[in-house]
Amino acid sequence: MNTESKRELLAEKLFAEMRDTFFFQIHRIQKTMFRRGNQIFQDEKIPLQLEQFPILLTAYALDGLSQQEIADITQRDKSSIQRTLVLLEKKGLVRIEQDANDKRRNLIYVTDGGRFLAEKIKQLMRRVESETFSVLAEDEKRIAIYNMKEIADKLEKD
Repeated sequence: MNTESKRELLAEKLFAEMRDTFFFQIHRIQKTMFRRGNQIFQDEKIPLQLEQFPILLTAYALDGLSQQEIADITQRDKSSIQRTLVLLEKKGLVRIEQDANDKRRNLIYVTDGGRFLAEKIKQLMRRVESETFSVLAEDEKRIAIYNMKEIADKLEKD
């Protein structure tokens, strides 16, 4: 048996073992939503990847946050936040300013272009969610969201 065949057999075995797990199903849903979201972003000529939008939306919602505060809120590491913010600044979506009171801190302000894009992204995210849930009846959608929220709330309490 060649290496490729062994790899395929291993993948099939792992899939068979994992396909009924909650984690695996959440991953499949997330992957599908991100793929569709990135396609919509590309079609709409949004200059960001879906993974970058939480940083812009956080800065938009709470203008004047520090990089560390954005990292804490989005639960991402500071270096990832910094890379994304530099990219957003290059695209003219945010301004990064040194804090006048603490030279070690940078404060993030969203530009008019960033505000416009953040509003457009919020609309597109609603569209992605609507398309994702279009395969469910309205009561199934409500139950699914309720159950996911319950699980997330309980996990966050621990």
